Amino acid sequence: MEREQLNFYLQHVSQDDLDSMCRSIEEVATVELIQKPTSQTLVVPVRDPINKGSFISGEVLVSSAIVQVNSCNGWSMIMDQDDKRAVAVALLDAAYTAEVMKTEIMQLANQGKELFEEHNTLQNSKINATRVSFDLL
Repeated sequence: MEREQLNFYLQHVSQDDLDSMCRSIEEVATVELIQKPTSQTLVVPVRDPINKGSFISGEVLVSSAIVQVNSCNGWSMIMDQDDKRAVAVALLDAAYTAEVMKTEIMQLANQGKELFEEHNTLQNSKINATRVSFDLL
């Protein structure tokens, strides 16, 4: 797994697991909050496959933060307004860059990946159950 994927998968882990890992890192490293968590909206562009242009489909609410661990910065952007999760994921991103508990962070991210894939599979099975065969109508 690449560092770029950490942000996405770590936000699927329980807050208790994130907090526990963050406490462990704070015990062995210097941690500083660089940018307090902020909520903002992002514009979501979509490419029109017919006209080859793009248009704005809407906005998404996100929370972001920047944390420093042993002089290495970490950043996060989390879906919805969740300041606590944004700080925790940014701290883990910084720790990963600083190579503080890197293996444990990867294990937690892999756990988040598994949770995401399970949720995605369940969601897809629910969606597929609603398919209508118009040939039968």
